[in-house]
Amino acid sequence: MLLLDALLLAGVALPFFLPTAEAQVACNDTHIHDPCEELLWKGSHCRDGFCTNPFQAGCLRSMFESEEYEKKYGVIDDVDASFRALRRRLLSTPRVCNSEDGPEAVKQGLCVESEGDYPEVRIYSQNWESAFVMSWIMQLIYSELLGVPSSIESGEANKTVDFYDEFNRMDYGTANDPAVIQNAHNAEGGDCATYKKMENSGQGFFPCAHMTMEIWNPSLWQDVVNSGAAEAIELLGMFGTWGWRITNFSLKKDPSLANHYGLSGKENRKKLAETFKRPMKWANYCNLVSSTNCSVDDGVAKRPPADDGSEDNLYFLKGLYTGHFRDTEKNDCISNSTTCTGHILDCPCGWSSHVKQQAKHLEIALESDGSEVSGGYTYADMVAIWHAANATKSDVIGWWWEPDVTASLFVGSESELTQVLLPKVTQECLDNRIDIQKRCDPNATEFEIYGDSKGSCGELPSRLRKIAAKVVQTSIKQNNNLKSRMSPAYEVYQDFSMDEVQINEILEEWTFRKQEESSYDLRVSTCKWMANNLENVIKSFVPPSYPRTFVKSQNSALSICAILFSAIAILISLGTTGGILYKHRNGTVGRGAQIEFLLLLLAGLFMVSIGSLLLALEPSTGTCTGSVWMVNVGYTTQLVPTIIRVSTIIKIVRSSLKMKIVKVDKKKLLQKSIGISGIAALFCTLWTILDKPHSQASLKVTDEKNDLGETVVLVSYFCGSTSRIWFYVSFTCQALLLLSASVLASQMRQVPNAVNDSKLLAIMIYSSFFFLALRVAMYLVEGAVSDDTQSIQASLQKARSMFCSVDTVLNIIIFFTRFFIADGTKKTRKMQPQNARHFENKIAQRDNNATDVTYSHQSTATAEETRLAPDLSESNPETEKMVVEADTEKEVVVEGKEEETKGSSFVSVRFTLDEKSATLPRWVMEQILEEYGDVSFENEIAEHDRIASATLQPTKTRIGPARLWKSTGQV
Repeated sequence: MLLLDALLLAGVALPFFLPTAEAQVACNDTHIHDPCEELLWKGSHCRDGFCTNPFQAGCLRSMFESEEYEKKYGVIDDVDASFRALRRRLLSTPRVCNSEDGPEAVKQGLCVESEGDYPEVRIYSQNWESAFVMSWIMQLIYSELLGVPSSIESGEANKTVDFYDEFNRMDYGTANDPAVIQNAHNAEGGDCATYKKMENSGQGFFPCAHMTMEIWNPSLWQDVVNSGAAEAIELLGMFGTWGWRITNFSLKKDPSLANHYGLSGKENRKKLAETFKRPMKWANYCNLVSSTNCSVDDGVAKRPPADDGSEDNLYFLKGLYTGHFRDTEKNDCISNSTTCTGHILDCPCGWSSHVKQQAKHLEIALESDGSEVSGGYTYADMVAIWHAANATKSDVIGWWWEPDVTASLFVGSESELTQVLLPKVTQECLDNRIDIQKRCDPNATEFEIYGDSKGSCGELPSRLRKIAAKVVQTSIKQNNNLKSRMSPAYEVYQDFSMDEVQINEILEEWTFRKQEESSYDLRVSTCKWMANNLENVIKSFVPPSYPRTFVKSQNSALSICAILFSAIAILISLGTTGGILYKHRNGTVGRGAQIEFLLLLLAGLFMVSIGSLLLALEPSTGTCTGSVWMVNVGYTTQLVPTIIRVSTIIKIVRSSLKMKIVKVDKKKLLQKSIGISGIAALFCTLWTILDKPHSQASLKVTDEKNDLGETVVLVSYFCGSTSRIWFYVSFTCQALLLLSASVLASQMRQVPNAVNDSKLLAIMIYSSFFFLALRVAMYLVEGAVSDDTQSIQASLQKARSMFCSVDTVLNIIIFFTRFFIADGTKKTRKMQPQNARHFENKIAQRDNNATDVTYSHQSTATAEETRLAPDLSESNPETEKMVVEADTEKEVVVEGKEEETKGSSFVSVRFTLDEKSATLPRWVMEQILEEYGDVSFENEIAEHDRIASATLQPTKTRIGPARLWKSTGQV
């Protein structure tokens, strides 16, 4: 077993040689001269009887303000430029705030919020001074050099060891409590502040920490590793030693006490009993030794213990009780020659002590008489007894460890603690050690307490270790905030190491400062060590390119282009809409132009162009949400009416071939188009409610440094949601709409030319498909970029904006150009008789080509219509005037019926105008329309006479100036 099996599992009491305000620096604020700057450091003031912390705004900041460090890291030429920049930064900016700072800390200039949004790191301090020091050094590195919020966990409620505590409190909490790591693992997002909120709301105290920097016994922490809450335990880089120690002045009197050979055996029993006397508590001394019951200062006790009994059991109290050692019956070798023993200082229950096993089997006549079940002493009693030995120069031998402040306190003095050499450690010895848990078990057998002689060797130096919760790493790597992902906290933890020489240097500086021990200024010693060793600290623990500052990227050329493209798309959409409305008002839109569907198509294109503009602008929750709505609803509004219009035309044409009735309700078609667009709006609503699109950062680490020595990170922004599935659903729906439209465009090729714009639709759809593929590709690249190329995401969004704009412009050019470049002049072309004969011949030729088919035209004209019809077989002025030029709009009913023959089928069309009618095959009609007018039509079948009417409206088509060939004769 290593050192502390459960180093003060229940917490260590404070050393009793300190006054009641031992965790703070007491002062007298009635003094004219404020003593706190002399006791601690410049900037400390006496307030409410205690000195304030001079390092509240930063340890290094306070140090660099002094003349000593101005010369070392100041403006002189031989100082490295990076350190001059670092000094400027530390002097201009306080440390980063942590969860222990009050709401007024920022206003008071004590700290600033983390620029990088780094998650806070909470460090478990344990409850001994060397662990305090390492926790503080980590806190200083995080808070002052790297901008990472960091706080300290003491393990007990209302106790703090935070370096920046206003009144320098240094409370001793718990030690070796793995629950602090487990609680961090259980906290949402690994945020220990969760438990602080619970504590404030009266739900109890839950200690929480992400790491601890000094572990002596790894076995105590193995359970949290096995549970998956903690990373594997790592080496700290420091060796800890423990075992038997003896005061140096005792060795000067008897050097044989330095190893087990001078201690073991019957021949040394009396020597040990006479040399190592037993310590006395203050009350016992006054009652049993002092002739005046301590009512008179006798050089040992200045007064009796306090009446409340709080001082009765103290072994030492500076300035009041020096301590006293005396012989007891156990030291009397005259009466007990074979059982007399000297006194040894053993440690508390739960610590890894083998004193009993070693003393018994090495035949060393030493015994501990502490209050613990095992005979050991509490940590506070042990410290007090070492101080009593120093004050009275009484010989003391006992169990202790290093690095430790008590050992450091006596370094170089007569009371320096020197290691006692015991037999060499072997694997056999380690295998035969007692079970530490049995030391304080009242039911333990003698063998369980004393073990085998094979296990009585000395102690191996221990390689101290550190441990961190897994959430330290995961809260960084899996954080949605890209700035938070740049936190160097885990990397620093992995790199951090200290050796016993460095720790002892700090502890010794503390103990040898010229201030009274009651000043308890370990913070000053730690801070001075940091300042003196800053170059090595930065080189060893600060990762390259840190600290970092985040600078917003200026508008790039790509952003400007995206805004320009979207503006052009918006203007073209608005201009086209205005032009279409103008032509519709003048009745010159043209055949096949359903104004309602055209306006829906243009509305969709306009929304897409607005969405592209929002994508090009600086991302915010508003612009991101708006772009999602505009693009998705816009594409749906653009494509769905076109799909419904084309599918209706195809349906009518196919039904007319089968002489079926088709009733077309334009209102319902429009309602269907708007309804499907409403589904897209519903999708966007769910998206907004469940996972609102918002601005996300895109970062690029540059090689540039500012004048404060910080690496510049360029920050640009793009739109995104927590889940990427929303975008994939959006792209999939758009692709399905385009696929449906492309299929219908292909089918529409069989539709009569009067209403056949399949070629334009196909080109428009293929164009949209191409740009959709580009937008999907850009989005996939956005999701695939690594942390090193995050800055590309903002550029890719600008590219998607331009693709939407270009797609809109091309769609307008492809589909709407024909409405503006067609010849709008009236055609007054006369049809010569030979033209009529030409069509007559064409019809006859077509009829003759049908195998075994006899064509019989079934005229639906009335007798009166037949009588009034001109004779096409003769050439006369009446027949030559074949063209009716209509200067005003007239209602023309266009009807047709299907003529079926064996092997072929076609539709004959009957026109009625001003109570006159003519009947022609449809294919003739189509050629006439192509040459003489713009009329589009759709089919409706009258069941009673199986006559198909071809109109865009349910039963009729309004035709402006047009020319129709009217014939009542048989063709």
